[in-house]
Amino acid sequence: MKLNPLQNQVGGHDGVLSMGEENEIIVKPSLPQEHHFYEEAVLHPELQSWMPAYYGSLTLTRSLQEHSSTGLSEEALGAAPTITALNGYPVTGFMSADQDQGEEHQQGLPSSAAALLQQAYDHGGEEVQLQASKSTDPDEDECLCLENVSHGFKKACILDLKLGIQLYDDNASDAKKARLGAVSDNTTSGNFGIRLTGFQVYDSAKDDFTKYSKDYGKSLTENTILDGFRAFFSAQLGPERMRLVIERFVNDLADFLSTIQTQEVRMRSSSLLMMYEGDVEAFDEGLVMEQEKINAAVTRAKAHLEKDGEKTDDEDDDDDDYDDDEVSQKVTDMRLIDFAHSTFTPGMGPDEGVVLGVKSAMMFFDRLLQEDYPDEA
Repeated sequence: MKLNPLQNQVGGHDGVLSMGEENEIIVKPSLPQEHHFYEEAVLHPELQSWMPAYYGSLTLTRSLQEHSSTGLSEEALGAAPTITALNGYPVTGFMSADQDQGEEHQQGLPSSAAALLQQAYDHGGEEVQLQASKSTDPDEDECLCLENVSHGFKKACILDLKLGIQLYDDNASDAKKARLGAVSDNTTSGNFGIRLTGFQVYDSAKDDFTKYSKDYGKSLTENTILDGFRAFFSAQLGPERMRLVIERFVNDLADFLSTIQTQEVRMRSSSLLMMYEGDVEAFDEGLVMEQEKINAAVTRAKAHLEKDGEKTDDEDDDDDDYDDDEVSQKVTDMRLIDFAHSTFTPGMGPDEGVVLGVKSAMMFFDRLLQEDYPDEA
């Protein structure tokens, strides 16, 4: 299994990798607190629905991680497999880049990851204690395996929008609290509960991306943050398509606000990852695919109503063959990411700093619609 540097990373720490035939799985070095948050999120399905799908964890040998930038397989490097454990199941000694990827999906895993998990189990059998454990080897990293939410875009325009006023968790050192407190006070985090951490925008004239760093985001003020959002929404899609993009994000933000106001959680330095398609042809193709899915769903619903009570169990099973989860061209998407300093806090109510950030984003997007993309109808 070949590991590659993540191509569409616009924020966060370095070292994030991807794997799979289409790089559909993200491999992210992470702290135990983030692993725990993803595992506990299953008890909070409303919030989990906004998070990337969580496929489990793997142990990554750091010395070989450095070779992943070459794009060479482990055979070409003449080394042992980079991944040494998946969900605590040992995989060293039997995994190779040309192994059968398998046909069955397990627990929503992409086939490549599902095959590795099954191979790990089959390899260990009953003779090995196969239980999840954290590596204590200084040359190994514990990593999350997550859905690559930019998969499905041809030219993904991506914004990492950091949420909240308080950027440190309560267990941070006094020095870190002072440093991150100053960052919040001196950036838009302090006033609005949001900061543009980094973003990329597709430039069709150059067939390349224009990238904006975290320093650019930190330089924005209450008077210039709207210009920062304008820069993010600057792909050459035309005013009608861009208005649609912003309207969709406003709707997503409103839905997310309804969710986050009911969640007793503290999220420190978590982000909303906002994505839209920057290629005109792919954008329009995505709209067509969306309509086709809607039409198919309506057709199936009508068929169920017409045959209500008449179907056999076998006929019902046949209807389940339709794959609603098939990856198609995306138009927009928004997900909640980065939980290294996030915890569920029963009895403490919602995170008001995050609530403020979502409301602020909605306010700025509404202003963009009114000032830059007025509805002429």
